[in-house]
Amino acid sequence: MATHLVSQIDVKDFGSETLRVGDLNGDGGPDLLFVQCVHATREITCLTATDLLGKVLWQSGAPSADNAHLYSDLPVQIYDWDGDGRNEVLYVRQATYAEPTAGSWARERANRYEGEATMVVLDGLTGKEKSTFALPAPADDCFLFVDLTGRGRREDLLVKDRYWNMWGVLHAGEVLWKWTGSTGHFPAYGDFDGDGRDEVFVGFALIDHDGKVLFEKDPAGAHQDAAFAVQLRDGSWRLLFGNHGIHCLAVDGTELWQHPLAEAQHVVAGRFRSDSEVQFMVIDRGQGRAEGGRAPATLYLYDLDGRELWKRVQPEGSCFAAAVPIDWSGHGEPHQVLVYNRGGTGESVPPAPLQPAAIYDGEGNIVDEVFPAYANEADRTSQYYCSRADVWGDGRQEVLFFGGRGASIHANARLRALPTLYNNTLYPGM
Repeated sequence: MATHLVSQIDVKDFGSETLRVGDLNGDGGPDLLFVQCVHATREITCLTATDLLGKVLWQSGAPSADNAHLYSDLPVQIYDWDGDGRNEVLYVRQATYAEPTAGSWARERANRYEGEATMVVLDGLTGKEKSTFALPAPADDCFLFVDLTGRGRREDLLVKDRYWNMWGVLHAGEVLWKWTGSTGHFPAYGDFDGDGRDEVFVGFALIDHDGKVLFEKDPAGAHQDAAFAVQLRDGSWRLLFGNHGIHCLAVDGTELWQHPLAEAQHVVAGRFRSDSEVQFMVIDRGQGRAEGGRAPATLYLYDLDGRELWKRVQPEGSCFAAAVPIDWSGHGEPHQVLVYNRGGTGESVPPAPLQPAAIYDGEGNIVDEVFPAYANEADRTSQYYCSRADVWGDGRQEVLFFGGRGASIHANARLRALPTLYNNTLYPGM
């Protein structure tokens, strides 16, 4: 396979299944932020900033290998929050769960909280606290940056609890609106009506910048597992979500098409083929078998009108497989999709071995497969997560592996096509 190992990081005791990428030391290049938490409570316990080679830049909190694992998204981002040209790290410090709800091993909400949640802003260069502001007590699941006020920059916030509420929060910390409903895991956003302010596609509803509900569907006891918003060449938008199927909506709430699936956990849009402007990838997670264990996941590709172009069943043990789009070939080329957790991390009878992450093209072919290259070779088959970013600077995105045992970065090793240099001379003037 044509891949190149860019970096192999021994994470020691700060390894994590949550990783953020951004310039922290101010040199203009990307750095890494490893985020640890208490598994059952989602409390962030340690942030470790490193460069791409694993050199620790700073650490906030106490690292522990016991806090490497997660079961949900975490409220932490890298962003130039104050607009000074240098990035900050923002994370949410939880309120006190005075009376947690009973009935689950995971602490997700409380009947009563003490105090408020706190947005903490750290200096990206040093990790030192710069500022804080209060958030509603339950708002500690995840957050993202949006423009709710038309200032031309996404410096307002959407914050949410696990599944029940979302708040629009202004830059200074003032709560602009609250919406209660089936939020799902993570919203999609965009200026869908062209007024210079963002709308939010959350759960089964579209919320205007000021909190007005533009449309809302009955969740029928389900929650949204994935959301994606994409603008077409004609300026119109498509809103996609996955639950027990994949659904494609117009911005007025009209359902344009849908396909019933068992559990559509990941939905992504991209130009994976050159024969049309956009297609949609979805991972359908494997469901339980009568004889025990779970069936493998299936990767689907649909066209703009919802026609199935192909499907690829993943290896045994891949019931928790995940998919993210990746620009593996470079700008102007069709996108690919990166599929990971393709065996060994799900439930299978008998247990299935861990499989490499796979990069699929728009024809359903595997372009490359790659395993994490952890510093300790014995850990290379431990559970891992994946992301992608152009950290190598060649105009193509790299594969980033990370987990409790290590981290590694892999690049496309193929030569990238460039225009021929002609009329060449020692005296360039044109």
